Amino acid sequence: MLVMELVLLLSSNMIVSRHSFVKAIHFYLSHVIANAPEYPGLFPEARKQVNAPSMFFCRNLQTTTYEVVKGSYVPVTQTKSETANEEKTPRKLESVGAFQRLPMVKPSVDILYSALRQAKKISPTKGIVNIAKRERNRGARQLDALTKELGIPLREYLENFPNKKYLHHYERSLIELTLGDGKYEEVLGRVNALKKKVVSVGKEHASLCAKSTTKREAEERLSEGMKKLEAIFKLEAKAVDDLLNIAKTLRAVPVVDLETPTLCLVGAPNVGKSSLVRILSTGKPEVCNYPFTTRGILMGHITVNYQRFQVTDTPGLLRRCDDDRNNLEKLTLAVLSHLPTAVLYVHDLTGECGTSPSNQYIIYKEVRERFSNHLWVDVVSKCDLLQKSPVDNITEDGDEDSLEMARYRKAGPEGAILVSVKTETGLDELKSRVHDMLISQLDKLKSESASPES
Repeated sequence: MLVMELVLLLSSNMIVSRHSFVKAIHFYLSHVIANAPEYPGLFPEARKQVNAPSMFFCRNLQTTTYEVVKGSYVPVTQTKSETANEEKTPRKLESVGAFQRLPMVKPSVDILYSALRQAKKISPTKGIVNIAKRERNRGARQLDALTKELGIPLREYLENFPNKKYLHHYERSLIELTLGDGKYEEVLGRVNALKKKVVSVGKEHASLCAKSTTKREAEERLSEGMKKLEAIFKLEAKAVDDLLNIAKTLRAVPVVDLETPTLCLVGAPNVGKSSLVRILSTGKPEVCNYPFTTRGILMGHITVNYQRFQVTDTPGLLRRCDDDRNNLEKLTLAVLSHLPTAVLYVHDLTGECGTSPSNQYIIYKEVRERFSNHLWVDVVSKCDLLQKSPVDNITEDGDEDSLEMARYRKAGPEGAILVSVKTETGLDELKSRVHDMLISQLDKLKSESASPES
């Protein structure tokens, strides 16, 4: 009767949890043992000591769920390991700022000489009277210490330099464009190979030294092992120094806060972006009259009504397809692609920046179309020079400009602000428009973070 009740209990639920199943079995066995007849001839003492059954579970305990198929319950068995794999969530991408958490890499020469110095301080284990045993003990311990002093820093570097695939898309792009495609992984691979070589050779020579039969043999094997480890480390020391340079380069990249609205200045080279950054923010970029003055991402800040915003100056864009762009131009596109930015697009129609107005217009149309979801303000710089520059309405092939191109050459895109840093023309309007756009960008970020899909 009790068995039927147990079967009904288990079949009454479509899904039987492990906890409920164990409780039911435990209850059933307790009832059976409590009501079992006495058998005096079969271990009577042991029979009296039984209070309740003991339950044992293997590591890969199976759990059973039931599915309804054509009106019948069909069991579906899963092992614990399979369930664990289903519950395991994929690793999330890290937020920006990983470069500032990079370890401080020591120069290879410092690691080597520090390791040699520490290893030579190691003395033999106390209490060894036999001279040969004491010497081989000292040699093995010193070689083991040298191996650790060389290998442990390398291991810590490898553990603390992040895997590129887990970085934010923006920082992943910075690695590729700043260091070169594959350089980051190649250097880490060389450091890992050096670590493995040091550990392998160190263990081998420590073992040989520990097997020495005489004091002289132990001293010779110690000297040989020390020289071998030193030679191996010196041979591949450039990998450590390259890693040091990578850490310095990446650590110098400005930190971007993804939750703070960012104003990104975009345009052709030498159109006056850096001058506007100096006017709008706390950033102090280099300002010179030649293209590609901005050789990386420069960051400044704006404070509006006690609210802090970011301003970034980017390298200039030229008229060419993406495959032909250099890493500086790709860096600009990476900022627009992977960071929540509002765009301040700068135009120079004087013809003195090195990029003709017609080419600037083509670049502008391409970027505007590609990043149409960004908040946008257009500004025409150097307007004091623009008034003195003649407007050429004829294209290079001799055809008459389209009306849109003619308007662009005269005053830039529709709604553009004409400014001059030299005469301060239009700067107040520019600051007001920029502040309004950044407030709108802040509201946009808040709404995106509050939406269920984000």
